[in-house]
Amino acid sequence: MDSAIPVLFTLVAVLITLVPLVIAVRAGRRLLWIRRAVHGGLRAEGRCVRVYTTVGSTGEGPTHSRQHFVFAFRTADGRDVRFEDPGAPGTTIEGDHLTVAYVPEAPERALVVPAGYRVPYGQLALTFLFLAIFIVLGIVLVVGGVQVAGAFDDFSGYPDFGGEGV
Repeated sequence: MDSAIPVLFTLVAVLITLVPLVIAVRAGRRLLWIRRAVHGGLRAEGRCVRVYTTVGSTGEGPTHSRQHFVFAFRTADGRDVRFEDPGAPGTTIEGDHLTVAYVPEAPERALVVPAGYRVPYGQLALTFLFLAIFIVLGIVLVVGGVQVAGAFDDFSGYPDFGGEGV
């Protein structure tokens, strides 16, 4: 049982390290996609064709709602495309015309770019900083867990009193 504690400690520490690392990679990939669509992609006029709200609950706790925006636009080669953009302005209503940025190879991954839109590099930097704290904490805990596991192995050199009164 005593040898399971360091292993469990190390596994938890690895999870504390890996989860923020996965989140950071996903956030970075999303930002690169946004950058590619905004700076290297094409623009088209899109129209909001549907707005709907989903309501969810985690059981007995409070409910939460999420607004969804569905947009349609025509690509430069004449294809009609529909996509959902969770980052669309919350004030959007059906029928609104907005500028859409997309990459020709994947127009279904388009995004709405309001006037004056800037790629959120600052937001990504803060996200990475926050996640880096957890990654460093996880690494410290992993190293500590390995050292604790090694300390449990070092008890072999102590005399065995055989349960006699000391």
